[in-house]
Amino acid sequence: MRPVQRVLLIVNARAGSVRARTKEVIAKALSADFKLEVADTLSRNHATELAADAVDRGFDAVVAFGGDGTVNEAAQTLVGTGVALGVLPGGSTNVMARSLGIPRDPVDATAYVAERLRSGSRRSINVGDFGGRYFLFSAGIGLDAEVVKRVEGDPEAKARSAEWTFVRKAVATGVREYRGKSPWLTVEVEGHEPVRTLFAICCNGRPFTYFKRLPVEVCPRARLDGGLDLYTLSKVRLGTVPRIAWSIFVTRSHVGWRNAHYFHDLEGFSLSADVPLPVQVDGDYIGEQQEATVRLVPEGLEVLV
Repeated sequence: MRPVQRVLLIVNARAGSVRARTKEVIAKALSADFKLEVADTLSRNHATELAADAVDRGFDAVVAFGGDGTVNEAAQTLVGTGVALGVLPGGSTNVMARSLGIPRDPVDATAYVAERLRSGSRRSINVGDFGGRYFLFSAGIGLDAEVVKRVEGDPEAKARSAEWTFVRKAVATGVREYRGKSPWLTVEVEGHEPVRTLFAICCNGRPFTYFKRLPVEVCPRARLDGGLDLYTLSKVRLGTVPRIAWSIFVTRSHVGWRNAHYFHDLEGFSLSADVPLPVQVDGDYIGEQQEATVRLVPEGLEVLV
């Protein structure tokens, strides 16, 4: 591997724990050893444009300082390029950083990433492709994406407590919108009969997210160096919501429920819905889709770990 010289630091100043002073400290630390440029995101998907420009201009690495949405956006144009992605936690949950074992404090994480830049230590990880949009740890259509959409639509509550806001929205959405409904989504996995379901959650790694320090394990067998895992549920009753909460935190029994299907280590699958349904990737709502092909991209992204 050639020595790292040029590094782009992408900063989402609107992320939950990004502070101007912290940004200055990080920029100073990285500029001591590398030719550093710093760019702030101005809008949704701006990180994708900035990362694409870095690839075109021959940068060796892109470091994203923000939440999982910023990391996801930056990764979109780095997949398959060999340009490495560094992750500095600046969001409210930071699933990807924690999954990779990166320190939770952004300054400590900067020292961690800088050491990897100097040594050339990197890891190729698999990514998922949901209808043309890459995801690093999860994607979903239906219930979970509807919850993400509603959380994003309530920024004041999210700012007070992202985790509790997600829980409240999940309970309300599950009970009011999904309880007692007939399945409206068809999942097709090669070698299996088609599955009719209410929602589908695909994981490229684990956990699905965190509640405070507790991992939320929707797909407990998923791993970044394996295939895709898929969880579906065809019926939601009043008691389903508390049961699934207990299961994803403690028992992991939800993968074996009678109305559930769990697929492990897939190369891909397809989805088709009766009506357009909300979609989320890595915890960001990206709109509604009625059908999609989901596939694994083996060793698609190089990360600094």
